Amino acid sequence: MTEASGDQLPRWSRRRLVSIVIGIVAAAGLLAGLTVGDRGGPQRAPAFSLPRLGGGTPVSYPLAGSEAHRPVVLTFFASWCGPCHAELPVVAGVARQEQAAGDGVVFLGVDGNDDPASGLAFARKSGVQFAVGANADSALAPRFTLVGYPGTVFISAPNGRMQAVEDLQNGYISVIVGSSPRNANRP
Repeated sequence: MTEASGDQLPRWSRRRLVSIVIGIVAAAGLLAGLTVGDRGGPQRAPAFSLPRLGGGTPVSYPLAGSEAHRPVVLTFFASWCGPCHAELPVVAGVARQEQAAGDGVVFLGVDGNDDPASGLAFARKSGVQFAVGANADSALAPRFTLVGYPGTVFISAPNGRMQAVEDLQNGYISVIVGSSPRNANRP
């Protein structure tokens, strides 16, 4: 081996070193990307007001009147969304259970990027009895950190902090709703 070639790393070692450096840079970038928007915890839910499917008073947050300090489950859906056909009936069922138990959790729906008549028919077919707002341009879901449909957010009371709800078909929504401050003593 010559002195010039002894100072250089073998070709396979250079590739390994480059791969390791790229992996470290990618991991650091991912970590930075995941923590930039964190701001120390859950974000506050943004205010909104939407026309109500089927007419009537607008669907709004923050809540007013007797509902002002209640936790909220806000579910986003569309009639054309395949997974929504499985999820919305689950949310509607939990909403009926919560209403029957009198626990004070408010359920609201947002029908996005949809024909209002189709959205209303889909909500009724799914057993929805809570207020649903029409959001034709789907601009509201990203404000709640949602990237697609379906999506559900739990908004705690009274601080308005939001938390995305996942795995609705395995009962997670019942756990989140049951753990709200209003339901602390619930079995």
